[in-house]
Amino acid sequence: MQILVTYFFNMIKLLEDTFNKIVEHSKEAYPHECCGVLAGKIEEGKKVVRVYRARNTNEERSCDRYSLDPSELLKIEKDAKAGGFDIIGIYHSHPDHPARPSTFDRERGWPEYSYIIVSVRGGRDTEVKSWTFAEKNEPFREEDIVVERG
Repeated sequence: MQILVTYFFNMIKLLEDTFNKIVEHSKEAYPHECCGVLAGKIEEGKKVVRVYRARNTNEERSCDRYSLDPSELLKIEKDAKAGGFDIIGIYHSHPDHPARPSTFDRERGWPEYSYIIVSVRGGRDTEVKSWTFAEKNEPFREEDIVVERG
């Protein structure tokens, strides 16, 4: 069992179109952080099937913080469940900052979710990384992103 758990937390798969939607949302939101929800399945690793754009409700510090509206998140979760999917993570952007989780990101993170972070420099150049953790007090660790042609 430990081997499967370790495997799940080492990789996240996305179709190329889905990956591109996340990157485009990040560029469009620049110089503010964008955010969205990853829905999919955990079968032989995490696989993102749908992404949902969400509104960043943090108006005071939208350049370096994001907040999801709980009612919007609930609607997204209901839609994902209706399609047979689970929420498996969150994505957000870091304008002009590395694609690494901040202390703020870690404090608000939920175990087992994937956190895809898109670093957007100057509104154009991007770097994309995904992070996860299994236990409440554990630090984030990077997980591989596999982009599949679809």
